[in-house]
Amino acid sequence: MKYITFLLSLFLIFSCTKKNQIANVEKPVVKPSNGIVEYTINLEQTKQPLDDETKKSFGTTARTIFNKETLHFQKLDGRDTESFQLVDLATGQETNYLTFRGNKFALISTPEMIPPIGKLTLHDEKKTILGYSCQKGTAPMGDSMMEIWFTNDIGAKFCPYIKAPGFALQYSLNMGFAQVTYTASKVSLQPIDAKKLVAPTDYKKVTMQELQQELMGGPPESSFKKGDELANFELSDMNGQVVKLNDLRGKVVLINFWFINCPPCRAEMPDLNELKTEYANKDVEFIGITFDQKSNVEAFLKTLPFEFQIIPDAQKIIGEYGIMGFPTSVVLDKNGKIVNSKMGGSMNIKEELKTFIEDALKQ
Repeated sequence: MKYITFLLSLFLIFSCTKKNQIANVEKPVVKPSNGIVEYTINLEQTKQPLDDETKKSFGTTARTIFNKETLHFQKLDGRDTESFQLVDLATGQETNYLTFRGNKFALISTPEMIPPIGKLTLHDEKKTILGYSCQKGTAPMGDSMMEIWFTNDIGAKFCPYIKAPGFALQYSLNMGFAQVTYTASKVSLQPIDAKKLVAPTDYKKVTMQELQQELMGGPPESSFKKGDELANFELSDMNGQVVKLNDLRGKVVLINFWFINCPPCRAEMPDLNELKTEYANKDVEFIGITFDQKSNVEAFLKTLPFEFQIIPDAQKIIGEYGIMGFPTSVVLDKNGKIVNSKMGGSMNIKEELKTFIEDALKQ
């Protein structure tokens, strides 16, 4: 009897030990790859003062809905809440779904549309965001640095402009007119209806050039109406000289609105340079206004000269004038009134603007 009891004890001990061994085996951790992350958006002044209207127009909140393959990004407030973006998380390809004047366009991002981003560097610094452990990463972006805090506790991997090794719960980048920081305010990992991530079919697929052409098809939606007086501005040019529009009364003024990554803008610059040369000895001023940063404009002008008096960092005045497409040119008479304007590039841009200038000189 004692022998049987002894064997039974051994069996129980062995069984318990075996069960404990099985229980202690680490199982693979499956990280949730479906959910919703909401962000707050903070704008900080860079070179120009930021007013409340600019912040309100840009938006203060955004949301991502995602699974392991696809991410849907959309601002929840601001100027344009109809537009959104779908990101292929495997390839990083982004498709922007935009609505202009009631028309819907699907614009696939191309290298020239994306700010130049350098190699991602990972740092030892860590911090916690909403209970998620995050590691710091940085990458050169133009003449500044993009800062990213990403977590590996989410199965999907996402960060705008760059292929990150985790999911970005905070990222900060310089957009010229402001330093913009997105910070996660809510993380909800949950099953997502796949239908929410299906690409819509009622959007017209276009390239950037085709979108420009679409925008050029109608009259400019801006304050540029013949006979109106253009609102004054006081802005600094590339040399730091302050340009006051009202001080140019007594001269005809041609203003061209452009930006670096705008193919039609670049295409017309040689013609605009020739136009300026033709009127070198007449009372005509030529001004080019862009929202691009001064340092980026300096680098650009070394590769493609644009001989107008260039004013960089002018996001605010471009917004106030209601510029809806690039390039846009407007000609003012000697009293500061609008003679005519041209939105979008043209094979005959030199001749068209020359006609506007001649009309202005006669007034």
